[in-house]
Amino acid sequence: MAKRTSRQKVVHVRLSEAEFLAFEAFCMDANLTVSEVLRRLVRQAAGLGPAFDGDLKEIMLAHAEELRRVGVNLNQIARALNGRREPQFEVLLDGVVRLARLVGAQASDMRDMCEAGRARAQLQVDADAWS
Repeated sequence: MAKRTSRQKVVHVRLSEAEFLAFEAFCMDANLTVSEVLRRLVRQAAGLGPAFDGDLKEIMLAHAEELRRVGVNLNQIARALNGRREPQFEVLLDGVVRLARLVGAQASDMRDMCEAGRARAQLQVDADAWS
């Protein structure tokens, strides 16, 4: 279970009555608190990545499980290198290369998700500026 983030900074926002009612309706439709919706919007706009729920949560859990497997494989490689028998270096090298590719692909996927969310947020902000 992830450690809960300490949130100590407060942001004050002034809205018109119409803006507030529309935003409040949006939050109710999403079944989220006003704070959670604002936090998610800020994270996405700042490029910190999306919140993990729904399908995205399942994708991230799959990534986490794959990274856990990578850790297990790295432990096996370390055990082989530290063992008394002579390790089969070609087999180990092949394993390390495969693990590096997997971790690189996952890092790229996560970076792409964050960048896509930030781009969507920027487009929305730009579109709203012209409204």
